[in-house]
Amino acid sequence: MKRLSAAASAVIEEQEGIQKTLAVIEEQGRQTLELVKAMIGLLLPKEGREGPSFEELLAKLVAQQHEALVLAKVTQADVARLPETLPPAIAEAIEHRAGFGRASRS
Repeated sequence: MKRLSAAASAVIEEQEGIQKTLAVIEEQGRQTLELVKAMIGLLLPKEGREGPSFEELLAKLVAQQHEALVLAKVTQADVARLPETLPPAIAEAIEHRAGFGRASRS
């Protein structure tokens, strides 16, 4: 009889633990849904709202990132060509100080 009541108590404790876990999951799901609703509300256009739309802001951001990437590539190419425009002794000193080996120059 004691084994049965101990087993029943264990089952009841396990069920209570499961119910608590499910309650936490339900609350987290509710919070997540509220956050998603809020984010969607921010992304959707609002009537009477002044300023650019989300799509316009996103397009501008993408264009700025593209320009930054192009500028970085041009800068990298210029820096790579820099030793070719300097006298050999200065180019070697710069490469030595920067820890680079001597690049072959044509």
